[in-house]
Amino acid sequence: MNVLLIGSGGREHALAWKLAQSPTLDTLFAAPGNPGIARHATLVALDAADHGAVAAFCREQAIGLVVIGPEAPLVDGLADTLRMAGVPVFGPSAAAARLEGSKGFTKDLCARAGIPTAGYIRVTDRDTAVAALGGTFGLPVVIKADGLAAGKGVTVAMTRDEALAAIDALFAEPGGEAVIEEFLTGEEASLFVLTDGTHLAPFGSAQDHKRVGEGDTGPNTGGMGAYSPARVLTPALEAQAIDTIVRPTVEALRADGMPFVGVLYAGLMLTPQGPKLIEYNARFGDPETQVLMLRFQGDLVALMLAAAEGRLAGEAAPVFSADCALTVVMAAQGYPGEPKKGGAIAGIEAAEADGAVVFQAGTATGAEGGLVAAGGRVLAVTAAGPSVAAAQAAAYRAVDRIVMPEGFCRRDIGWREIAREQG
Repeated sequence: MNVLLIGSGGREHALAWKLAQSPTLDTLFAAPGNPGIARHATLVALDAADHGAVAAFCREQAIGLVVIGPEAPLVDGLADTLRMAGVPVFGPSAAAARLEGSKGFTKDLCARAGIPTAGYIRVTDRDTAVAALGGTFGLPVVIKADGLAAGKGVTVAMTRDEALAAIDALFAEPGGEAVIEEFLTGEEASLFVLTDGTHLAPFGSAQDHKRVGEGDTGPNTGGMGAYSPARVLTPALEAQAIDTIVRPTVEALRADGMPFVGVLYAGLMLTPQGPKLIEYNARFGDPETQVLMLRFQGDLVALMLAAAEGRLAGEAAPVFSADCALTVVMAAQGYPGEPKKGGAIAGIEAAEADGAVVFQAGTATGAEGGLVAAGGRVLAVTAAGPSVAAAQAAAYRAVDRIVMPEGFCRRDIGWREIAREQG
């Protein structure tokens, strides 16, 4: 079977790496891909925003499954167009993708379905937002842009001045919308669940590191590293999260005529009262995908096709290695602000010599043929081991073999779990 993968980041490289291992795969195409993805797929110059061109390519190449990696094409309705053309798609409709596309939509769904989450207020003007700071929530307070923000639209304001600055930024232009939320205490974990709109298939857990600086300091990023599994999300807590959060979400969407097909990525806060939903993503996370794919032991093409065709109930539960996996993001200087592009990268082959996998995100082929940085998060250096500490050691050994003078990384990915292991 021929498969088309949409996207060009580290998440898509990890998906391509795993899809390419499927015995049911004939040809894997990727649009637009990146130099790392080109090791596993045939790159094609398709614009995901041109739905007609994507549908035509699927007809011409007899594509049997389309896997949509990023959130923007999902919110834009690419899955709807392809399904209308008769192409199986792993990824939700535009209506269901509002779980990620609108924080307010998700919070309202939670309120209707009784799903545990933080208290909130939806606001569409600065004055209402400022009033919520004093009258509804104390400090700290969480301020979220309503729409897509590439993982950077959330401010955890510890002071009133920080909150006001976030609100001012959100409403600097007309038409701003935001959600003001109660601050939840606890530890965060990410839970992934595949669904065909009816049936659920739990697909592992992870913890990522959003802050740019060591010790979880500095501004939020798209993610500076991750590890899997998130043992703090015990089997009992995972079952509770599925029963009280994920399953009611899938049932509510189906009842509303917008069944969710694809992967639900639930960002959870493990509070003293139990798991609560922080937010949903309507696709795999980045860099969580990198650690999940390193541990997943099944046929990803077959599993995604079963979800796309409504056959998950007949599939065996996904199986993961007992090993832990950990990934370290190497970013360009300046990230998460304006990253410095064009810096040379070398040493990937040496980094992979002992079993690590270097997934490429913001990379390009330079004028002289070498690999150069072309984005903020550039590489995700990923390794496995019998413990998080062992996986961390292997990942940093690989990091130290990469030559990237204009890059940087955190040196403490996995620190919470390692402290527990050494406890």
